[in-house]
Amino acid sequence: MDYTGTIKDMYRGMDGKFTISLSIEEEPGDIEALTDKRLKIRITEYKLKRSLNANNYFHHLADKLRMRMHPPMSMAQMKNHLIADYGQVMYLEDGVPLIYKTNAPPEYVYNLEEPHLLLVKTTEENGKEVYFYRMYRGSHTYNTAEMSKLIDGTVEECKAQGIETMTPAELERMLSAWQPKSEI
Repeated sequence: MDYTGTIKDMYRGMDGKFTISLSIEEEPGDIEALTDKRLKIRITEYKLKRSLNANNYFHHLADKLRMRMHPPMSMAQMKNHLIADYGQVMYLEDGVPLIYKTNAPPEYVYNLEEPHLLLVKTTEENGKEVYFYRMYRGSHTYNTAEMSKLIDGTVEECKAQGIETMTPAELERMLSAWQPKSEI
């Protein structure tokens, strides 16, 4: 059972255990059947997810934009370019950006659908070139705010190339039409 709500009260009892009072937005259903039973409880921050339409729109614009390039880029190249410019860096658990070291040159890497990478450094080791890339998350993992930033940047690039895009009102409607779900 997943619920959306807030913590209303929390205190530590004489036995050292915490008591937490929650306020939930949905009907509790059959939750009373679980009274006094040992439960597995996970509490996470509620985040809105972006709509699938927003991701589809990003891919639609990326496709139009790539065809406008001379010569046209592959879809993977265009997505890598846009995600590196307007997307979300992938971080390690300690908050450090994830850097990927490889012998794969940019002309190969930028044509991969996944992962999304941006060249940050080239060195030589044992007489061979070594490349260091910053890794970016795929757009399918973005929340609404992150997707909005990606689409806004992509729209600006499309406008600069004379590609028709949604009006700001249409874009706002699409970005606000998500299905609220928790990140659980």
